[in-house]
Amino acid sequence: MGKYFGTDGVRGLAGRDVHSTIAYRIGRYLGQYPNGKVNKILIARDTRVSGEMLLAALVAGLTSSGSHVYNLGVSTTPSISFLVNKHHFDFGIMISASHNPYFDNGIKIFNSIGEKLDEAVELEIEKYIDALFDDLPLSTGKEIGRIYDSKHLIQEYLDFIASKARREISKLHLLIDCANGSASLLIHPLLERLHLNADIINDNPTGTNINDLCGSTHIGNLKKSMLANGYDLGIAFDGDADRLLMIDHTGKTIDGDAMIYLAALDLKSRGQLTENKVVITIMSNIGVKKALSRAGIDLLEVAVGDKYVQTALKKHQLILGGEQSGHLIFFDDLNTGDGLLSMVKMLNIIAASNKTVSQLLKDLNSYPQFLKNINVSNKKEVMAHDGLKTLITRIENELGPSGRILIRPSGTEPLIRIMVEAETDELCHRYVDEVYAYIEEAFVI
Repeated sequence: MGKYFGTDGVRGLAGRDVHSTIAYRIGRYLGQYPNGKVNKILIARDTRVSGEMLLAALVAGLTSSGSHVYNLGVSTTPSISFLVNKHHFDFGIMISASHNPYFDNGIKIFNSIGEKLDEAVELEIEKYIDALFDDLPLSTGKEIGRIYDSKHLIQEYLDFIASKARREISKLHLLIDCANGSASLLIHPLLERLHLNADIINDNPTGTNINDLCGSTHIGNLKKSMLANGYDLGIAFDGDADRLLMIDHTGKTIDGDAMIYLAALDLKSRGQLTENKVVITIMSNIGVKKALSRAGIDLLEVAVGDKYVQTALKKHQLILGGEQSGHLIFFDDLNTGDGLLSMVKMLNIIAASNKTVSQLLKDLNSYPQFLKNINVSNKKEVMAHDGLKTLITRIENELGPSGRILIRPSGTEPLIRIMVEAETDELCHRYVDEVYAYIEEAFVI
């Protein structure tokens, strides 16, 4: 990771960490990269109040460098990846901080085939952001870039998602939580295409209510509404709709691990799971690893971050991977995580089985897992601390083969994530709280 770019673009407090000057300079650099090229650049944003500010700054930078901007308006992150590749744009930009609260924002950049931007290019952009002088040539006259309203392209993306429905998938009564984010504007036309029986909540964005006690990071209210009203399945997106979580009819959370398990079994049963292997991350539950192994499915484990899952899928020519958080990549269909696509894939599987999700997951026994985040000012200093390393080693020895502890810095926020899996919830909470207290005391949080 660089100074500004983390595992998923630039992200932080809007107006302080991610502000108009940074956005303008990113636009200036991309607008002429490489070697003064005139680029066609697709751009979209989620529903945050700061999105318009960052959009204006990016567009000013891009057009000042001579490139042409095609504005989708409010859309999802995966729609950028799909449309950039389909229409041969040079770059795609998404203005979003994903699951973060409204006061954060971010800038995600895709290359011409819809993949996350290469780190080497990110480092060159960082050098330009920090340069004392703007030494790139400014376009003048007819060389100044143009701006085109391209909202109509969203319909092509929705047609693509709808085309992935394998059969009639309208049997279930769904409750869908749009997190007051990007999915809010796309979900209704998609439901019309799919003829789904669904009620929608949190689809009224105000600019300040994205992810506010709703969506995939706050699924408690969705669960309560489901159980109170007898829905068959709940679906929760995050702010930019590149991931989802589900709730079954009993109120149980169906996370990314469980969905990868379902998708892997389905693909294997149809002879379509390449090399009988899937890509997961180090956060995946021990239980799903064991269940996949029992089903004769091999695993390739990578670092946390959908960009690492995508890289592994491409390198090893595999078709399925994802994260426990709900990022699923169906690489034959799209080379990035997509919550709307994942929803259709899961509904395909459920409709074909004539079973409940609970019945489909009867052989998956997840270990208790507890995750807690702690704010820190210097992630590298915390992770290098000898006392913390000693504590982790002691806990690893005590857990033995029946559990694990994982301490890692967030790639997008000033957090250390503390996760423990063990045979009981009590053990998980005890060890997580011990590590949290140690960091809190040692670094005077």
